[in-house]
This record gives sequence, structure tokens and C-alpha cells, in this order.
Amino acid sequence: MAKTPFGAKLELVLKVFSMSRAQLAADLAVDKSVIGRWVSGAVAPATHNMAHLTRYIAGRRPGFTMLDWDRAMPDFADLFGVQPPGPDGAGHGIVLPIMGQIKSATETCATDLECFFQTTRPAEAAPGRFLHDQGMLRLGDDGLLEVRMGIRETVYAGWLFPIRGKLFCIATDAVSGALVFAIFSTPPPGRVQRLDGVSLGIGAGSLPGITAATIMLDRIGDLSGDAEADERRYQERLMQNPLAPEGSIPEDVLAHLSRDFGPAQLAMGGDLLLQIPFHRSLARSLTPVANPKPADENQVVRPQFGRAKP
Repeated sequence: MAKTPFGAKLELVLKVFSMSRAQLAADLAVDKSVIGRWVSGAVAPATHNMAHLTRYIAGRRPGFTMLDWDRAMPDFADLFGVQPPGPDGAGHGIVLPIMGQIKSATETCATDLECFFQTTRPAEAAPGRFLHDQGMLRLGDDGLLEVRMGIRETVYAGWLFPIRGKLFCIATDAVSGALVFAIFSTPPPGRVQRLDGVSLGIGAGSLPGITAATIMLDRIGDLSGDAEADERRYQERLMQNPLAPEGSIPEDVLAHLSRDFGPAQLAMGGDLLLQIPFHRSLARSLTPVANPKPADENQVVRPQFGRAKP
């Protein structure tokens, strides 16, 4: 996700002082994850923390005050005698030749995808159980769909790219730097209610490896349009107990997320690979208002994004 103006300025300060996030956290007597969330834009400092941080910077850069945080980035950088960061987009760390196509597709489908959501995925540390991440999908000022999701203090932020009828997700934990990836199936036209896909990331444990698993994403509410109110709701949802109660996962979802694959399954007519063919996907959307006629259950819906034209 794109950094907030404050996050970008704090990151610049750390570079100017050649200081790590861990060192700043120790000097301010806060957990290092807090600094990571400030820099990433996941949260903003509380008033007392902002005052403490400002006094700390003033000790290294005399004359610095709370008002200086309101400066435009070029003026802010000039206070420290450095050049401001490059134009927006250069800092994403992702340069794709098809970015123009991605933004065009995003413009078409963003209205149907923006939401608060909850994931369902296997709980690695509790075999046989499932976890729920809480998340938010929101169109950013850069024309890309920002995705934020996590469990309590562990939060990933990144983007959701519509490419060739699929949704590709890449996100990172600002504290650990760990990356996660996911590819979601094509949803039918309309306001998306559920996505299913496959995720890839670093496994948990003392000797983490690489883990791939099925994952499901369900819409649990619409954004209000008030960015601050939406942020508060998202932060509140992050604090929920992530472990799904036993017996709470519907049977069709349980079967979808738990199916076997491999050579033995292939010999019995199953799958060799972990895959979600289009005809097996549980992705669903609300029928667009412009096309109220319900689709025949045997009809194959052509993969596409956005609402059908009247």
C-alpha cells in the first residue's frame, strides 16, 4: 500500500539519522512493531507519542516542532538538507510493464471489490483448525486496490492486481519484511461476496519453510466512504480472536479448503496439484442491478471484471 504522508516523512527521518526502526523504538520506549506500523501507514501515532517523537527529533535537529510534520514533503526534506523521495509510484518497489492495464482493470472493478473482509484459512499452528484474518480492500489515490489484512499486531499491506481475469495479491509485513502472495479465482460479474484462491508464504515455527494453502475471502461489510471511520472499524476488527470456533466452518467451505491432492489422489481420479479450476470455484457475487435475471446454474459465466453493460 502507499505510505501516508506521515509514514513517508518518518521513513525519511530514519534514513537521515542512519537509524533503524528497532533503535528508534528503543529510544522512544515502544515496541518495534509500533514504528513499523507508523512507517507503513497502518496506524498513526497517538497525540502523546507524536509529541514524544517530535521532542526526540528536535534533540537531533534543533528547532524541529510539531508544525513541521504539516510541511509538504519537499519542504520537510529541505529541513534535513536532503532531497525528497522520488515521485509517487517509484517507492512501490514494484514496476510492471502492464501497470497501465492493471490500473484500467482496477478502475472497472474497484467498486465491486472495495469492502471489509474476513479470510478463512488453515491454522498452521493448530492442525485441523482454521484462522480468520480481518482485512480491508480500498482504492488508493494511485489508482491501485490497496489490501490490508492481519491478526492483531501482525498486519500485511499491499495490493490486489486484476490481471487476465484473476486477482493477484502481493503484501508484506512492515515489521518483519515477510512477503505473502495469493491468486484468487475470477468472480462472476457484480458486487463480489466471496473469493477463493491459493496463498504462498513463509510457514510458522522455529524453522519456518514455505507454505502453500487454500484461502477464502468473504465480504463482511461495505466501506462507509469516511476514511477515518473505516480505519477505526478496521483496527477494531483486527483485535478479534482469529481462531475459528470448532464446527463453525460450513461443510462446503471445509471441503473446499481441506481437499487432498498428490500422486495418491491422482491415482483415484483426483488432483495431482493444489488447484482451483474455474468450475470448482466458490467465488460468488451479487447479480448486477442492470442484469436482474438470475443465471442458469448450468451456464458457464465468462471470466470478466466489472458490471455487465445494460
